Amino acid sequence: MSKILIIYVDIDDDIGKIGLETPIIGEELVKKAIDVASETIPTDSDFNTMVVAYNIYKKLRKENNDVEIAFISGSERSNIEGQIEFSRKLDEAIKTTNAEEAIIVYDSPEDAKAIPIIQSKLKVIGIERVLVEQYRGVEETYALLGRYIKKAISDPRFARIFLGVPGIILITIGIFSLLNLTVYATPAILIIIGLALLGRGLRIDEYIEQWWENSTIMVIAAIISLISTIVGIIEGYYVGASIKVYDLSSIFIILTTILPFIVFAIIVLFGAKAINKVMNRDIKVWHDVFRIIAVIIIYYMMVLISKNLEENVIGVQLETMYTLSVITLVLVSLYIIFSIIEKRIT
Repeated sequence: MSKILIIYVDIDDDIGKIGLETPIIGEELVKKAIDVASETIPTDSDFNTMVVAYNIYKKLRKENNDVEIAFISGSERSNIEGQIEFSRKLDEAIKTTNAEEAIIVYDSPEDAKAIPIIQSKLKVIGIERVLVEQYRGVEETYALLGRYIKKAISDPRFARIFLGVPGIILITIGIFSLLNLTVYATPAILIIIGLALLGRGLRIDEYIEQWWENSTIMVIAAIISLISTIVGIIEGYYVGASIKVYDLSSIFIILTTILPFIVFAIIVLFGAKAINKVMNRDIKVWHDVFRIIAVIIIYYMMVLISKNLEENVIGVQLETMYTLSVITLVLVSLYIIFSIIEKRIT
């Protein structure tokens, strides 16, 4: 008979806040942990989930199953760190218990992220999500609401939404009021709310947080690039709004207005990647340097082409196209040569 491990999951380490260190393995230690939780967080869903996991353990043990129980938490520092820490502690619990199968007990969507981790190490034969149903009076409802508000303010995961987004909205309204542009405040607020919902829905904030932890330079470069792109679009909009008659030349004027900002954004990103590779002593840094040079050359060639087209100088256009072709051939040749050298070195 395979040994079954009942796992109470706490991926964001809520029980760590009450002084419980995991993994907590075995009936005696689990009972002590539940006693501590009953005194410190008796109304919290984590306490109820711990009790449910323990009850499942006792029931299976009465039925003469080879069963063990463990409380395993992750980390409150970040989503990725929480999963890594949970995986490490799970390995420790498996090594201690020699379990082959698992029953997972959890209470929140955050804790559900641990399920694939457990499935990669043990055969999961059961999953129990604990939903605590509570019937309260008006006073108790207000007390419960107060606890949720406190959690929304103190917990970084919720504070970034419940405090961060309203803060950005208030700052936006203030700035638009100072600039006498309140007519644009409503669309700006809708865009901010939409971006916040989209970011949270697609977990973009988690990816940015992970990106920040892995490469702070790239995040700063991305922010600068985004600002440059937005400024370029706004500048292009104002230039386009000042043009009364639209034709081919006016389109080129708008494009040449936006283009420097876009090129600057691209160069900043490639430059940040190059800095990262230099810091890591990566020989492939020349790839990013090469891209920066190529972007600069292409930019100047596009500016020349747009000016020639605007002036309808056919001879100069042919000369420009010839020069562009030669430069492209040279760049491609250099790239091939450097690639061959890199392969021989590595």
